[in-house]
Amino acid sequence: MTDQPTVVVDAGSYSLSETSIAGAGQRLAEIAQVLSQRYTVRVITSSALDTVDLGAAEEVALGEEAARAIATADAVMFFDTPDRGRIEFAVAHRKLIIGECRAPIEHMSYPSVLACADPTGEHQRFLGTYRRLLQVTHHFLCRSQVERAALLSTLCAFGRTTPADIARSWTLDHLVTTVPVGFSRRSLEAADAAKPVHLADFLWTGGIWAFFEPLMLVEAMKVLRDRGVDASAAFLHAAPTEDTRSTIIEVGKAIDDLELGDRVHLHTKRLALSERDQYVKAAKAYVCIARPGAENETGTRLRLRDTWLYGIPTIIDPHGISGELVARENLGVVLRKPSADSLADALQQVKSGAVGRPGQRMERLYENSMAAFMDWLDEELRGG
Repeated sequence: MTDQPTVVVDAGSYSLSETSIAGAGQRLAEIAQVLSQRYTVRVITSSALDTVDLGAAEEVALGEEAARAIATADAVMFFDTPDRGRIEFAVAHRKLIIGECRAPIEHMSYPSVLACADPTGEHQRFLGTYRRLLQVTHHFLCRSQVERAALLSTLCAFGRTTPADIARSWTLDHLVTTVPVGFSRRSLEAADAAKPVHLADFLWTGGIWAFFEPLMLVEAMKVLRDRGVDASAAFLHAAPTEDTRSTIIEVGKAIDDLELGDRVHLHTKRLALSERDQYVKAAKAYVCIARPGAENETGTRLRLRDTWLYGIPTIIDPHGISGELVARENLGVVLRKPSADSLADALQQVKSGAVGRPGQRMERLYENSMAAFMDWLDEELRGG
């Protein structure tokens, strides 16, 4: 409908290709799906032959087409890795700006940053764009209460909140909406329709980053072999990138050194979402073990979406909000003292049937959790 407000969703540097999309891009695409049920939505993204399902949203190319989309939009939404130039373009055209932005903490551990002659200077590129988005965003989205709390403190420090804001809302709901990590109805339908295909019993379903502990899964599989337990594991996203290559090489070496090639698989080919649905649906559990650190203390791991969507348990460390969520919502097993042995114990419990499946969590539907934000947006656009 031509009289619908137009919302531009800018994917920034996130890929929306079926075979290279990551967790943040998946969340962005699903949010666009839901918004497109209520607004005219245009998604700015790099060109791809296999763009993921965006619902009724229209794909917009970079360059002049993106500039025209922003210039004619009623609102523009940016995410964690925005293009600074397009932020300034939206500001210059006095657009209503919505931002889902987290402090670039994990970027400080990226090999591509640390390899620079001036890592601090390189990190400032991310930090400068983040700060600018904090300054110009009219309304923020957060993925969890922990992230909301961190953002509220940051906004106060930046002078973005005033006594007038508190007088308007003690909870600052006119500035921030929490939209917990979840999934869209279209993704739910795709997951339900997928035919399970067994790749491995236990899956590492997300990126193999330096701030995680992927080697622990390899070592735990050796423990299971030594115990005589028949089990298999796979790293679903082992296609190397600049910032995961060194860790993936280390994992591959450990598999070879421990002679676990028949039990642990590194899936190095790019994986389409439809194929991924089949593998994750057939697994017995997902494994997500991270190191203690600032990144995991301040953010919700997007890969928990798999457990909420497919109803399959996650085995996780206790560090930060993600482990607390798994424990509170009975989503799987939290390793109080993560080690190869304790992980092997948890894997063996799952294999024996001692750990139940949590089931799909329909309260995580974005159609439900985004309702308050869309009500705010409707009111804001009417007032403008």
